[in-house]
Amino acid sequence: MKMVHIELDNAIISNQDVFTEWIIELPAVMMKYVQELYHQCGGGEGRFVLSQGDKEIDLSKNIELIMNPFMIEINGRKILNKLYSELDKISKTETMYMQTLKIARDIKEYILSLEYEADYSLEFETELDVPGLLKIAGVKYEETEIDFLEKLIRYIKTIVRVLSIKVIVFINLRSYLSETQMQEVIKEIEYQEIQAIFMENQERVGLEGGKRYIIDKDQCEIY
Repeated sequence: MKMVHIELDNAIISNQDVFTEWIIELPAVMMKYVQELYHQCGGGEGRFVLSQGDKEIDLSKNIELIMNPFMIEINGRKILNKLYSELDKISKTETMYMQTLKIARDIKEYILSLEYEADYSLEFETELDVPGLLKIAGVKYEETEIDFLEKLIRYIKTIVRVLSIKVIVFINLRSYLSETQMQEVIKEIEYQEIQAIFMENQERVGLEGGKRYIIDKDQCEIY
């Protein structure tokens, strides 16, 4: 996996990098790159390019941008939609299909009974909408984590498994975590076989196992 920007001389991440500390000392420059990345992650156009091998891949489908780690949601809309889609496929497998048919019949009979009791002429969908049923039932991932770091690590696991995320970009994460906690995050990144970018607005003691890419106050690139 490799990510570049047309204005920059060096790749932000390349195949051999587990993570990059991308330190941008000038606030206006930091804001420019964060805004552009945010726009592209939302499906807009921009000058960041993500590639796998020789093939450019869709940045918005493969990068997760975490601007505020306190706002991460294990049950966010994208994650739940993907979960419902996965469960819908399972409902149609050989082991679950008969059960799914039975539930569909039971719901149909229930609506017909309501129609009879209400003395109305009704029409309704006869095919069971499993994602719709899961949404009505409030199906979601159980949240048991109390510790912030545990929640963050579980979120990383979830977006990799459910959304197939390849790269996670954190904005100023080191402002909230100790060096020991950062190493726990890096350990999870390695375990999940993805890559990370830690965008920071100030230089701190270097983290083990990655590379540093600095854009200083004079906009010189140091790597």
